[in-house]
Amino acid sequence: MPIDDSPVPDYGQLLRLDGRAFVVGGAGFGIGRQVAHALSSQGASVLCIDVIEDRATTVADEIGGVACVADLRVAADVERSIATAEGQFGQLDGVVDIVGGARWSSIVNMTEADWDGTLDENLRHVFLMIKFGAPALKRAGGGSFAFVSSMSGTTSSPFHGAYGAAKAGIVSLVRSAAAELRRDNIRVNSVAPGATATPRMIEATGETSDGTLTGWGAPSDIAAALLFLSSDLARHVSGQTFLVDGATTAEYPQELPASLTGQP
Repeated sequence: MPIDDSPVPDYGQLLRLDGRAFVVGGAGFGIGRQVAHALSSQGASVLCIDVIEDRATTVADEIGGVACVADLRVAADVERSIATAEGQFGQLDGVVDIVGGARWSSIVNMTEADWDGTLDENLRHVFLMIKFGAPALKRAGGGSFAFVSSMSGTTSSPFHGAYGAAKAGIVSLVRSAAAELRRDNIRVNSVAPGATATPRMIEATGETSDGTLTGWGAPSDIAAALLFLSSDLARHVSGQTFLVDGATTAEYPQELPASLTGQP
């Protein structure tokens, strides 16, 4: 067997984002705020987009970024946000978009307005970000998109079926966009969180993250995966959806008797 003399990269340097510019959709709180901090910590310039001005401004001030108020469901707002990033930073190297929200209802009792609103809130902006962001990334010589799907988009989604359908749509759209954009050196991926203790979910359920695999995840757990997908550590990763769910979806679906497992 020949000696392996292939070059060993500086793996720590591959995580760095010095001189690169990103937009973060939904940067105002929760996972989006953590992503903005994560990208900035590695040297990136960040346009912090939120639909609420105070949230966008607060996070931008925290990281030395630029605030942008926009509704990413609106094509003109997305186009303006991309143009703002290029105008502020000279180029755009990456997009991280975490916008989304669930409405809880059985499928039978769900209204058409809830169905339409949920798909609009969770899927439309992904299409718009790719539509208007890809030309900017191409002008920069390539780059990356990283979106947030959900465990609900890869398994079942009881009592928020529209949300699950929209998140499954992200998984499919990511794969299609990755295939279309690979020749422009543009990577497209997503992260699918399990139950995550975002400020919104803490308020709704009282659940917090205890840092264990059996507990809920923290927003920073999701941000860490999005940072990886946005860096050169993931330079050959595209069209993928990474589950960050503490092995929830890996659980065996039926309870096994103690006589087989040896567990009390």
